[in-house]
Amino acid sequence: RTVISNAKLGGLMSDISLTDSQYLWCLSIFQVGYILLNVPCNIIIRRWKPSIFLAILTLLWGIIAMSTAAATTFIGLFMARFAMGIAEAGFLPGSACLSGATGGLIAYGITYISTEKLNSWQWMFIIEGSPCIVFAVITYFLLPDNYTKAKFLTDEQKQLQEKRMEIDQGAAGDTSWSWAQVRSIFTDWKIYMYAIIHICTSVTGAGVSLSLPSLINGMGDWGTDVSLALTTPPYALSCILIFIGAWSSDRFLDRSIHLVAGNLLCALGYLLMMFAPLDSVGARYFAVCVALGGNYMVFPIKIAWYSNNFSGLTRRAIAVGVIASVDSIGSAFGSQIYFDGPNYFWGNTIGLICIVVQIIAVIVLRLLLQRQNKKRDAMTPEEKEQEISKYDPHLIGDRHPEFRYVL
Repeated sequence: RTVISNAKLGGLMSDISLTDSQYLWCLSIFQVGYILLNVPCNIIIRRWKPSIFLAILTLLWGIIAMSTAAATTFIGLFMARFAMGIAEAGFLPGSACLSGATGGLIAYGITYISTEKLNSWQWMFIIEGSPCIVFAVITYFLLPDNYTKAKFLTDEQKQLQEKRMEIDQGAAGDTSWSWAQVRSIFTDWKIYMYAIIHICTSVTGAGVSLSLPSLINGMGDWGTDVSLALTTPPYALSCILIFIGAWSSDRFLDRSIHLVAGNLLCALGYLLMMFAPLDSVGARYFAVCVALGGNYMVFPIKIAWYSNNFSGLTRRAIAVGVIASVDSIGSAFGSQIYFDGPNYFWGNTIGLICIVVQIIAVIVLRLLLQRQNKKRDAMTPEEKEQEISKYDPHLIGDRHPEFRYVL
């Protein structure tokens, strides 16, 4: 999904005569395919064999990425990006940080490949898309459909995993499937609070990550190859912050405070990008690293938060799909915010506003969930029975009075 940002510096714009506006639309159209197919893909994975379905998507991913090298017009690139979004709809882009770090180094090396037959941007799509085809085959043969079919786990380890899932589901554990469970998600107020948080995160995340090579290229008097190489440290820092944030969040079983911390770090980066002197290359580069790192730090924490707070396998699967689709709406918008180069003041301003809105939404959601937990703690046995009687056993999910929301 981010190869195109490196390809922009590799000659893509001039080779197929792209305008800045057309390039931004090629970034955004990816999210449209993602939005349309995300929920259906989660339903398919819930109902079908993940090993087969994910192998097919990975194969398509590689083929489409490599085929993008053949684009000769705006329409060709536009349709390739749309198809890529459809192929990626079955995945959550959790490996984007690691791929961003390696992608910059790969792109740096590709700039030294002869462009006699193919330009650098074409080699980027071919070389970075080809491993997906190999991994599609590996996925089909090695990915278990669930933990009970994992040959690399012992019986004892499978029993441990079963206990973990029971604890994770809490009193409302349910593995059944029904369309009523799907519909119940859309009447749950939490889905809309998480949607606000995710839209704000994805606007800033997509904006910075997809514009990173251009942001760095405009900072100093260096060539394309150096700009591509300099995209690696921000992603390396992001990987470190992801692991620290995820470990700490699980260690203290807290999501909201960690999200606020990551967003404050991100806000610092945006403020520095907006107000650091233009000749302070070091400060501006540090700002990009901090902004990207803060964005990626909150990514696994926010996914864990809504996954924790939707109980029942079907309700959780649909919630993941809905929120990921909403997330992509923010990414589509975020792809457009860096329009005022080379300083991108307004793009950074929009990003900072989204960070502030997200912090407020996280705090409000924490207070609402905390209040609900206290209300359930104070319930008498009779009140709990009365609350349970309001719902079908397969639909109660996290609304069960014994269920406690993770804060």
